[in-house]
Amino acid sequence: METKPLPVILRKFIFREAISSQAVDYIDQDIDHSQDDAQVRLIKIGAPTENQVSIPGYFVMSSAPPNIENANELQESEIQAAAQGVQEIARYLYEIYRGDGLAPELTIAVHGYNSSRSSVRNWYKTIFRYINRHDSTIPVNGNQVFIGYRWPSESIEIQRLGEAFWALPPLPRDLMLTGFVGALVLLILELTTFRDTYVGFFVALLLVLLLSLSVVIVTLIILRMVVYFRDRYRAQNFGVLDLVELLRQIDRAMVNLKAQEMSKSESNGTDTADLSDAAAKFWQQTHRKVKLSFLGHSMGGFVVTNVVRILSDVFDSRSIGNQPPADIGSVYQLERLILTSPDIPVLTIVSSRANFLSSSLRRFAESYLFSSEGDLALRVASATANYFMFPSSSEDMGYRLGNVSLKSSYSDSKNFGIINLNALDEHFGYDGSSMAEATARSPYKVMEHLFLTYNFRNKGYNTLAQLMQQHIASSQSQVSSTSVEVVQPKMTIADFFTYFDCTDYKDATFSLDDPSNTKPQGLLTRASRKKALGWWDYFLLSIDGVLQKRDVHGGYFQGEFTQAMIYRIAFLGFTGYLKTLDMDSKTAFDPHVGLSKLHMACQNLGIQSFLSPIRYRVNIQGEDVQDNKQELLEAIDQETATMIQAEVTPESLKN
Repeated sequence: METKPLPVILRKFIFREAISSQAVDYIDQDIDHSQDDAQVRLIKIGAPTENQVSIPGYFVMSSAPPNIENANELQESEIQAAAQGVQEIARYLYEIYRGDGLAPELTIAVHGYNSSRSSVRNWYKTIFRYINRHDSTIPVNGNQVFIGYRWPSESIEIQRLGEAFWALPPLPRDLMLTGFVGALVLLILELTTFRDTYVGFFVALLLVLLLSLSVVIVTLIILRMVVYFRDRYRAQNFGVLDLVELLRQIDRAMVNLKAQEMSKSESNGTDTADLSDAAAKFWQQTHRKVKLSFLGHSMGGFVVTNVVRILSDVFDSRSIGNQPPADIGSVYQLERLILTSPDIPVLTIVSSRANFLSSSLRRFAESYLFSSEGDLALRVASATANYFMFPSSSEDMGYRLGNVSLKSSYSDSKNFGIINLNALDEHFGYDGSSMAEATARSPYKVMEHLFLTYNFRNKGYNTLAQLMQQHIASSQSQVSSTSVEVVQPKMTIADFFTYFDCTDYKDATFSLDDPSNTKPQGLLTRASRKKALGWWDYFLLSIDGVLQKRDVHGGYFQGEFTQAMIYRIAFLGFTGYLKTLDMDSKTAFDPHVGLSKLHMACQNLGIQSFLSPIRYRVNIQGEDVQDNKQELLEAIDQETATMIQAEVTPESLKN
């Protein structure tokens, strides 16, 4: 069967000193323009190179343009280069598999909204340099391949105002111009002819109506200029589908590589189709699949979760059940999900019928969320934009997952660090209790500590537990007029995540181009260590953002500690990351020591963390991840069934 052309442009990262004289002509002068002095260059697939890196890296860019009028058919050379690049990635992964060592791993980073091609390119180059040259602990295993994926986002540019104006349909454009011109004429008449008369009153009223009409149309232009809705459309209809196709073709290429190997050992001339089926069956049954991990920032979290949803929910019949496996396709196994300021609904970590990502998130072996209360891009811009499109009748439901924070009194430094560490040690010890029993018994419930807003009048947090309770009570009231006790679940999908609240994170900024440390400062907020941020704090943060004093949306990738934590977790996993914190060669690695060092580091830097019970059982106590996931999933499903039964009253059964 003929392979479908891949709708992406594929390039390879290479260090400048590794470019041979024969490979100079392969440098991409378009995508990589003005990068002559950069440490990392983008080179076309097939270029001869002098040496290899520990973790090969690729820049994959969706071929969809920002505007559909500019869509062009890919040149044959680009189609062949993309196909060749897929084969090269598959061969890297397959050779790792054949080495009989660690399972091959494919890690994909996905950027967020309002991102130009050059800024995305530079971020992925930074990751490539960081994992290969800066951090010596990451490339040790030698079983990784890195992909930096760019979907067709566009940046906010004021020079596109003219384009936005002429793109308006004729009717609203003419209404806006008529409103402004008419308002100007009426204003002149009001000031000269009809001043202080009854006619002047009606002229002023008409003036207000015309101005209001024009302002409505201008608002539409402003909404286009902030590119949020355009980016969301491109992310959903181009970015998601193109990444799905990339992963599908890598999957198919690895099946073909196995089929080719099997054909060499077959002496009876087995049919090609039979070999392909046998190779696919082999990959589905092997325990050393390709571990697939994602690092999604902002709207990149939306892209990642929807990619996984398509790959798992649509084509895998096992997703119909409530305990979907981690395997997707023939060769992949979902491993780690790292979301930083994700622009996805807060309901994604709440057990609910509205949670369309539930089965997708359950498939990952490890899940992490980095958030900040002061993230204005999500709290103001995204929440306002989603007010128009997200089907919610309340303010809280319109917030994004990157808005959640961990509540605390901030009375002293002990409120930072892993806030549920003592509860984990006490209730998840070696007493023979199951994951579900220990989670239900623990006094630290993650939903009771995660909050969206703070009510300064009543001096109380609006937690996700309260939000969920209101949601359950509302659903019960819709099916029955009888007063029913609200059933509050003890376990939810939120228990799968480990949370890092970086609202008060203070650290030295770190850059590979300027490694000299600076004075520690608040990187995402002013790190005032308040119980909650008020309107004045948000005003000051908006000023800081305009002056570029701090990045309220992406400061995680500027701090020295958070950079190391995010990249090490993404490429090494949680146990691998803890090993980097406890590298005493004189003693054997103790995960408890590594966890304590992480706790103390977070305390010193003003980070709050809530460690997932699964992480404690698996990475600290060494238990099996699938068994513990299964226990927790069964407990969640049982509680969900109990909640449904509580909603169904005799009256509704009669109906």
